[in-house]
This record gives sequence, structure tokens and C-alpha cells, in this order.
Amino acid sequence: MPPTATRSANSHIVDAVRFVVWHNAGRMLTETQRQIIEAEEQVRHEVRKRLDGDGPPAKPEGSSFGKKLFDFFNSSVGMWLLSSVVLTGGAALLQNIQHRHEVELKNREQLATHTFEITNRLDQMEFGLRRAKTVGDAKAAMDGMFKSKFPLTPELQNRNLGSLYLTIHQLLSGQEQQKSAEAISFVRRLEEAELSLQTQPDDAALDKEQLEHLRKLIKSIQALHFPSP
Repeated sequence: MPPTATRSANSHIVDAVRFVVWHNAGRMLTETQRQIIEAEEQVRHEVRKRLDGDGPPAKPEGSSFGKKLFDFFNSSVGMWLLSSVVLTGGAALLQNIQHRHEVELKNREQLATHTFEITNRLDQMEFGLRRAKTVGDAKAAMDGMFKSKFPLTPELQNRNLGSLYLTIHQLLSGQEQQKSAEAISFVRRLEEAELSLQTQPDDAALDKEQLEHLRKLIKSIQALHFPSP
């Protein structure tokens, strides 16, 4: 037999042997080992497809939604929505806060002026009663019930004491409002005591008991302190 024919026959024999060995080796693999090999081959296949540029990885849904939302607010409709709804709502909120601040400031100023005016009148009335000898002197001292001789605030000069306390009552709350209600009650009793003076002549001697009653009512009102504005 020629050498070439011999080599060809030997090659076929080797291939046949390799096939038999591979085939038998495959039979010896367990099912689990086969699945692992197949999974590895599948991973290699996917990696090769991506490296070869067969297709870009899919974008996550969240990224796509965020881009759409961003594009919407960058559009004319989105800008209109921001300006007409969001910005307008923010401006309204700021305006409301500013209005509340102005109201609170006005209330504090009003509370301050009324408190100072009341304190000034009560001090003048007490000072006049300490030096009163006749009914006429007591009447002059009690004029502070209806007007102020030396007003701290001109627009409050002709306001009576009761109306000043009514205004304060509306500006307070809680226990402070309760104290203002007590002060109003004392003021009404003081008005009744002052009215009894009007039935007596000015040159009549002032009754000590009546004088002490007037002074006690004034001190009771003064004892009801209100918070500083």
C-alpha cells in the first residue's frame, strides 16, 4: 500500500477514535454538568453579541419616563404650566403670608396705643382722687372715664374707657381676653360710682367711704396687667 494511502487511513482512524472518546465522555457527564455548560455557552453568546454591536442594551423605564417629564417641562406647554400654576400659587402664598404679617403688626400697634392710653388715664384718675377734698374735685378726677386731658394718642382722646377696653378685648385671646372681660366689668362698676357723684353738689364734702370705693375700683383695673405688645 502506498505511503499516502496509509496516512489517509490512519487519519480516519484517529478521527473515529476521537469521536468515540468524545461521545463516551459526553455520556459520562451528569445532567447538572450539561446545564452548567449550556448556561456558560449562552452567556458567552450574549457577551459576544453585545461586543459585536448587535444592539444596545435596553434603557430602564425610569430613565425613559424622567426624560419625557424633563422634555415636557422644557416645552412651551410645560413652561406655561410652571408659570401659571406653580409660580402663581407661590406668589399667592407669599401674598397671604405678607397680609397676615401686616395684620399682626397692626394689631400689636393698636394694642400698644390702647394699653398706654388706658394706663395714662387710670394714673391721672388715681392721682386726682388722692388729692380730692370735695365732690367737685372727685368729678374732675373722674373725667378720665370719658376723655383724656393729656392724651398719648390724639385719635383716642374722646374715647371712653369702656370702648378702649372693648377694642383690647378683641385683640387678645385665651386668659388675656378673660382678664380684659374682668376689666370691662370693673369699668362698668366705676361708671355707676361716678354717676352717683353727679347727683351731689360740687362744693359738698366728699364721703370717705365713697372715695375709697372709687380708688379700690381703679386699683382693681390697674392690677389686670396685659402682655407687652
